[in-house]
This record gives sequence, C-alpha cells and structure tokens, in this order.
Amino acid sequence: MVRLNISLAEDLFEELVQEVPPRKRSRFIAESLRVSLDRKKAQQLAEEYQAAAAEILEMSRELEGVSGDGLD
Repeated sequence: MVRLNISLAEDLFEELVQEVPPRKRSRFIAESLRVSLDRKKAQQLAEEYQAAAAEILEMSRELEGVSGDGLD
C-alpha cells in the first residue's frame, strides 16, 4: 500500500465528504480510480483493434483478385 497526497476541487471534496463515510474514503477513491483506469484501457484497446481491423481490411482489398497460391 502506498500513501498519496492529492489535491481536489473543493466542490468535489465536499461531495466526497457528504457521500462517503470518513473511514471508507481511501477505498472509495481507489475503487473509483480502478474503474476509470480500466475504462481507459478498454477504450485504448478498442481503438487499437479498430485500427488493426482497418489495416486488415485494406490488405484484404489489396489482395482481392489475386488467385491461388502461385501453384497453378
């Protein structure tokens, strides 16, 4: 476990204080951060898959019309 000192906008801090009990805030922040980071990773992976799919589609179009494996 690592301790971290962060700064929050005052309104965000007030909302945290109102919604999350004092002894549960660190866990709440850690879980929220995990969700956010997982979402970001999933979005990045989806973008990479889309780029790869576009590249594969382009290669497929370039090879369209090429017949056989050269053994005819």
